[in-house]
Amino acid sequence: MEHVASLIYTRGACPSVELESHVDINCINDGGVFVPVLPLFETPVEQSKKSNALTSSDSITPTMLISLGKQKDNEEMSPLLPIADINKFLSEQCRSLSSALKKLEDSFPPSSAQTLMSAAEASLVLLSHHIGSIAEHYCNGVGYIEEMLRSQLVSAIGKEIQSEDFTEFILFHNRKLFKNEFVPKPFCHAIRRPGHYPDGVLSIERTGNGDFGTKKNTDPVVTFMRKIEGSSSAPMFFPINAATSVEFTGERFLHAWICHEFGEERESRSGGFNLVARARQFSSFLLLIGTVSGPDSFDPQHAIILQNKDEVLIPLLLNQLPTPKEFKDAIQSLSPEQQRFAKAFRSMQLESSVFGVCAVQLKPQLELLLGLPQFSLTKEIKLTQDLLSLFIDYQISSDLLSFDGDDAMTSSEKVEVVKGHVAAVYEMIQELKEKDLRNAEQEADMHVEMLGCNSGFSFGGAAPAPRGGGMFGDMFGSAAPAPQAVMAFSAAAPLPQDYMACAAAPAPQASVAFGAPAPVPVPRSAELSATKTRLSVKPKGQAQSDLTKTDASQLYKDSKNLDETPQNSKSVDFTLIPKKLDAKFEALDTDSALRPTVIKTGDVWTKRMQQNLLTKMHEVTLTPGMQKKERNKAFDLLDALSRSGPLPIACAELHVFVAATHCFENSLMATVIQDNINPIEKMEKSMLIVASTIFDLSPAHLLKNEQEEERVVKYSPALFE
Repeated sequence: MEHVASLIYTRGACPSVELESHVDINCINDGGVFVPVLPLFETPVEQSKKSNALTSSDSITPTMLISLGKQKDNEEMSPLLPIADINKFLSEQCRSLSSALKKLEDSFPPSSAQTLMSAAEASLVLLSHHIGSIAEHYCNGVGYIEEMLRSQLVSAIGKEIQSEDFTEFILFHNRKLFKNEFVPKPFCHAIRRPGHYPDGVLSIERTGNGDFGTKKNTDPVVTFMRKIEGSSSAPMFFPINAATSVEFTGERFLHAWICHEFGEERESRSGGFNLVARARQFSSFLLLIGTVSGPDSFDPQHAIILQNKDEVLIPLLLNQLPTPKEFKDAIQSLSPEQQRFAKAFRSMQLESSVFGVCAVQLKPQLELLLGLPQFSLTKEIKLTQDLLSLFIDYQISSDLLSFDGDDAMTSSEKVEVVKGHVAAVYEMIQELKEKDLRNAEQEADMHVEMLGCNSGFSFGGAAPAPRGGGMFGDMFGSAAPAPQAVMAFSAAAPLPQDYMACAAAPAPQASVAFGAPAPVPVPRSAELSATKTRLSVKPKGQAQSDLTKTDASQLYKDSKNLDETPQNSKSVDFTLIPKKLDAKFEALDTDSALRPTVIKTGDVWTKRMQQNLLTKMHEVTLTPGMQKKERNKAFDLLDALSRSGPLPIACAELHVFVAATHCFENSLMATVIQDNINPIEKMEKSMLIVASTIFDLSPAHLLKNEQEEERVVKYSPALFE
């Protein structure tokens, strides 16, 4: 058998051993054997007539190798050749193969002879070559047909379709398929109060790398969006530390994000999306990113404050879970205990796949916190920034800044009172900075004197002059007088805002003059003192307003929802949505192509910011350590805005995302040509499965007209059963 294998490998070449002189190795070839695999094309009408004639005349022939029975007159025409033609092909193959084997029997010794190479081994080699020729002809024939179909499809469309073209077509097709209120919309949400200019924009966009670098592919992704009616007054909670949980109300939106991936994109597009948040100039908001962990709980894992044209790009990772069918097939052979463990873990994966983004508007909450009327801080840009600085940088208690005057005062008067409180706190901070500065100077003087004592200098009298007559010797010349002090502080010059961080540092030794007098205290600013004196006068009969009794959920409601009562409020358990989708996938997704998808944030973020109005925008990379600092700053601000929990956040918008990915095994063209699958119909089915679950409606209610319904029923009847 080793010799036979050598003949097969060398396809008739002479082996290493010497055979009998009358043996011709070259005659072992299948060149004369007919291969019944050919790509043939016939006109359908002629094929039908020929098929009927040959089937009726040859169906009773006993020499036929195969038979499929008589073909009925009303039966649809088969794409295969008629049975009579197939039998003729097979008969010719048998005849030519028998002739080739007969020649081998004449050329090689019989198998009964004790020789190394007999007719049996030669026949085996010939049959092996013939089997390879059949497989080669089949691959070439299928490849020829597929290439012909590809060229015809490209000629019909005008170009070779790529995945980007399919995405663009789906966007166009959705407008024709769904009713206007159910059409998937780009996720680009403006963060604003009703009737006011937006404070910022929140969107999910493609990264624009690689094949998706064109401008059209950086547009926001489209999602099915359902506004949860009556949810603005239903409270939810999120923790900011182990002891504090903050209640928040506001509008809530449920988004269903359906992606599609073809075969070549499985490895190349692992992610490719960014959560982008942009703040307007002189505007600010707070962004929370996490997961919905319960019916009324949101777990923020990241947080950041955006203001004054800040922009943050947060990469999103889409992790696909196995389809329900794949999961069941995988655990089928496991033990009951192992199956229960796997099911419990998958349930946790599905519940944790509810991705949430919460945007908190700061100006409305500051107004609520300080007891100011609605929209009173809209044009108070400097006051708003000063308040944020006090809460974030100095963690000042809101009780020191809130309005505590007469409720009968006008809106502008209340704002002036708060400005007086802010000015008084800043004056106190300035005094503390100056005090710390004086203490630092005294410590530096004492440090220099201690060094002088250790060096043998005598303090209290005149310090000996160095050689050359000056304090610094020959550096200033022999007649140069000793300078009195190198470090000089101006009492009237304002200190930098971030000076507190460096005020405690000891002054350099060389910058303090020996025997310099202690600096005098910095006098108060006349303008600041006058402002404090003017605003500190309170009218008689004033009563402190009880801000904790304010119904925060009713202050900033949209005007169109003013007639909504608390009895009509309702809360939706978003964690049940993935389980409902998983059950729908198992029942209706017969192709097992829809995969539940978990959305997570990447490790490295990018922040674009502008230091001041005179500088250009520059990028900063936010590592996990810097993200933690931003999170702590945001949580400190939330702690101040909520008074550590008692005051609800009444101006928060929660966007909840559930995602699924329809995966095709091959590329787009291969799916259409090789798999003979229309990806448009498959995506229609997947979108209807998800949309009917999100909107809690039947697919028939989502379709635009009866024509679309009839077409979808024809190709996806299971959706309407």
